Amino acid sequence: MMNTSHNFRFIERDYWYHKALCDTDHLQPEQIDAMLDEAHTHYADYTFKFYDDGSVTIIDNDTNNRIKPRELTGAVYDFYIRKRIYLIKYNLMEKQLQHAN
Repeated sequence: MMNTSHNFRFIERDYWYHKALCDTDHLQPEQIDAMLDEAHTHYADYTFKFYDDGSVTIIDNDTNNRIKPRELTGAVYDFYIRKRIYLIKYNLMEKQLQHAN
């Protein structure tokens, strides 16, 4: 049986941009961009490869280094946990449908 994967890219700056855009009626998109630029923060850019066997590979797209799940923090960690839960639920539902037939 082949161990398929589900790939997701997480760009932290985009996450904060969309969060600010959705959470306020008072800021314009260019104001949000300016605030994020002024923060002078390094924003994570990771590719997550979740495998059906439960394993995960996380690559830092800036350095091409592998990241361990325990190294994740903040918004990136939240993204990882939410995707992990989603995929577990999806796999369970898929298995239930297979056995129902």
